[in-house]
Amino acid sequence: MCVCMSIGESSSSKLSGQQTGFRKWFIGQILANPFLIIIVIGCTIFAIMARTIIPVVVGSALDLAVIDLNDLLTTDEQLDLLIHFVGLILILGFLQVFLGIIGTFFQQKLSWGTQRRIREEFFAKIQEKPLKFHDATPTGELMALATNDMGQLSQIMFGFAMITDVFVSLFITAALIFTALKSMELMLISIPFFLVYIWTALRYNKKMGPIQRTFMRKWSGIAEAIQDNIMGAEVVRAFGEEEYEKKKFMKYVIDFRNTWEKQQILQARYYPTLVLYAAMGFSFFVGVLLILFRDFTIGGLIAYNGMLATLIAPTYIISFGIGMFNGGIAGAQRIHKVMFGQAGENGHQENTIEFPPSATGDIKLENVTFKYPQTKRPVLENINLHIAPFQTVAIVGPTGSGKSSLVKLLLRLYNYEGTIKIDNTDITEYSLDSLRKGIGFIEQDIYLFPRSLKENIAIGKRDATQGEIEQAARLAQIHDFIIEQPKKYETNAGEGGSQLSGGQKQRIAIARTFITNPRILILDDSTSSVDSRTEEEIIKAIQEVALHRTTFIITHRLSLIRNADVVVVLKEGKIVGRGHHSKLIRTSQDYRRIFGKHAELPPLIGDTEARTKLAPVGGS
Repeated sequence: MCVCMSIGESSSSKLSGQQTGFRKWFIGQILANPFLIIIVIGCTIFAIMARTIIPVVVGSALDLAVIDLNDLLTTDEQLDLLIHFVGLILILGFLQVFLGIIGTFFQQKLSWGTQRRIREEFFAKIQEKPLKFHDATPTGELMALATNDMGQLSQIMFGFAMITDVFVSLFITAALIFTALKSMELMLISIPFFLVYIWTALRYNKKMGPIQRTFMRKWSGIAEAIQDNIMGAEVVRAFGEEEYEKKKFMKYVIDFRNTWEKQQILQARYYPTLVLYAAMGFSFFVGVLLILFRDFTIGGLIAYNGMLATLIAPTYIISFGIGMFNGGIAGAQRIHKVMFGQAGENGHQENTIEFPPSATGDIKLENVTFKYPQTKRPVLENINLHIAPFQTVAIVGPTGSGKSSLVKLLLRLYNYEGTIKIDNTDITEYSLDSLRKGIGFIEQDIYLFPRSLKENIAIGKRDATQGEIEQAARLAQIHDFIIEQPKKYETNAGEGGSQLSGGQKQRIAIARTFITNPRILILDDSTSSVDSRTEEEIIKAIQEVALHRTTFIITHRLSLIRNADVVVVLKEGKIVGRGHHSKLIRTSQDYRRIFGKHAELPPLIGDTEARTKLAPVGGS
C-alpha cells in the first residue's frame, strides 16, 4: 500500500499536514480488512507467475520435446515429454484463470467494502458539521462528493491492480531471465528497457494526477449548476431566464470537456507500449545473434519474447489503470478534506451528560458574542441575559439585529464566545443529541422531507403512536386539513413541502415540535404565514404547551408579544431593552420604532420634550 500511495500522489519530498493525515486515514481504510488484502495480493502474484511461466514452459517444450538438440530422446519419449509439457501448460493456464477470478471477486469485495465504510463515515461527518459549514458549502458540491467522487473510490483497487500487474510482471520476468534462461546478455540488455519503461509510467502518472483532480473539480461545478437550476426553477421561469441559464450551464460543460480532452491527449501520448515493442524487436535481434554465435537455443529466445509478450495487455491497460487510480485518489482527497477540514459541531468534544427530562429551563447567557465567518462585525455582542424557568420570552428587533442567531446558539448550531447555561450547566457539557431533543425549534424557513405527513410530524419521536401524532396535529391546528386528504396522514409533503401552503407547512413544523414535548420551546416567526383565525388557534395552542416550559418567541405580532412575560429588544446585536410590553412601550424608543411612528404616546421617562408618534398596532 505504501507503493500504492507513492504512485498515486505527487513525488514532492515534503507533504503538508493535510496530505499526511490523508495518507494515514486512507491506508487505515484499506487495511481495515487485512484478510481480503492478503487474498487479493496472493491471487494476483500467483496468477501473474502462472501467466509468465507459460512461455518458459513453451520454450523448454520446443527445445526438449520437439527439436531435441542433442538427439538423446526417442520419438516416443519426445511425445511423452510433449504431453507432459502440454499438461503443465494447461494446468498453469487453469491456475491463471482461476486465481484471476478469485482475486477479482475479493478485489471487488474489498473495494466496495472500503467505499461503504467511507460513505457511512462521510454521511456521519456531514451530519456533525456545524451550520457555518453548510452555510459556506454549496449543496451541489456535497452532492457531487456523495455521488461522483464517492463512486470513484471503487476504481482505486481496480486501477491499483492494473498497475501492480505490470510491475510484478516486470519483476518476475527479470527473475526468470536470470534463473530459468540463464542469459546474462539478455538480462543486461533488458535492464535499460525496463528502466525506461518504468520511468515513462511514473512520468505519465505524475501528469495524470493534476488532470484528474481538475477533472473532479470541474464535475462538481456542473453538479452545482444543475442543483442551482433545479432549486431555482420557479425563479428562472418567472423571469424568463431559461436561455441565459442554458448558456451559463454550457460554459461549465465546455470547461469540463476541455479537461477531458487533455486527459485523452495524455493517454494517446502514453509511450510504455512503444518501449515494450522496441525491447521485443531488439531482444529478438540479439537473441538470434546469441543462437548463431553463443550457446543459446531457439526455445530460450521464444521463452524470452513470450514473457515480454505477456506484458502487452497489462501495458495497454495500465494507462487506464493509472487514470482510474488517480481519479479515485483525487475523489478520496476531496472527501477527506470536507470530512476533516473543519471541526465537528462547534469544535466541542462530544460529552455524555444527558439533558435532564425534568429541566426547568433556567437560562443564563454570560458575555455571549457571536459572528458568522463571512461577516466582519459580530452579530451578537456581549449579551448578558437571565431567563427564569417557565417564562415566555418575546425577542423583537429590526431585521439583522441577531434574533434568530441568539436562539440558535441555545441549540449549539454555531460557535460562540462566552457562556450559555441551562439549569446552571454549560450547554457544551450536554450531549448534542439530548440537548436538541430537549429544545423544540420551529424555524422561520420550514423544510419538510418528501415523505408522508405522518413521518414529518414524527421526526423527533420515531416511536410515536398514531394517537400521539394526531394529538400533536390537533394542537397545531392541522389535523382537520390532513384528514380531508385522500391519503390522510400518508399524504406526501413533496420536496421541501412543495405540496403544502406556507401556513400548512408551518403548522406541520409546529406539530413535529409539539410531539417531542420539549422543556424549552423556540418559535422563530412561526405564525408569519397563517391567517388571523389560524393564528388565534395556534396562539391558544402555544399558550397551552408553554405553561410548563420556557418559551422563546421571535415575532412582530403584537398579539403574541403582549402575552409574553418578558420582551427582549435587540438592536445591532445588543440588548437595548428588556421588560414587559406595557413598560417598554413607554420607556424604550427602540421598541416603539418596531411598530411605527404615527400614534401619540406618553413621553419617554426622563425626556419631557420627546413625543413619538406610533401607528395603531392592532395585530400587525
